[in-house]
Amino acid sequence: MLELLESLLVVVLMVPIVMAVILGLIYGLGELFNVISKIGHAKEHDKNSSAKTDLTSERR
Repeated sequence: MLELLESLLVVVLMVPIVMAVILGLIYGLGELFNVISKIGHAKEHDKNSSAKTDLTSERR
């Protein structure tokens, strides 16, 4: 009976810890991919900004 209570205590303590670790990994990977995405969009924005400037100068 004591072993069951010890196991229950371990489970009650470990479940929130494991959930926090999993959520932290998800959040961390999301932030990492956002940084990677911003780097890619910055390069794309540089290419498109010159094209937009040419289009606006032709209209005037």
